[in-house]
Amino acid sequence: MSQAEINVLIVFRRLTEALDSLSEDELKKLSDPQFSVEIKAVRRRSKDEQSLLVPDSSAEEAIAQLAAQANRQDAQALLDERYPSKKALELIARKLDIPIIRQDKVEDLRDKIVEATVGARIRSQAIQGTAGA
Repeated sequence: MSQAEINVLIVFRRLTEALDSLSEDELKKLSDPQFSVEIKAVRRRSKDEQSLLVPDSSAEEAIAQLAAQANRQDAQALLDERYPSKKALELIARKLDIPIIRQDKVEDLRDKIVEATVGARIRSQAIQGTAGA
């Protein structure tokens, strides 16, 4: 048996397992011609890879770098560049004691983090009348 044939058998086995895990409602949708079927292969991350996304020291470093930013746009750019994943942003938000919910999108988390760091400093300076000084 060739490697290609073995790969096809593995794919069929995995598809069968996926179909077995579907609910009745999901199976009805699959049989309905008004619904399309899409197959997506997603690489699973191991627990070790997930824990390496943003270690505690890196989260503290991110917070320090954010606090040093002059404005919200620079802080946003820093987060976009260095911490693009939701998991990484969640770890930083937790370190800042920012309440997060599962439905928060990457943009929401980024906004909350920027407001908790740079935004708070800018508002404080404006209130004290020291903005730009």
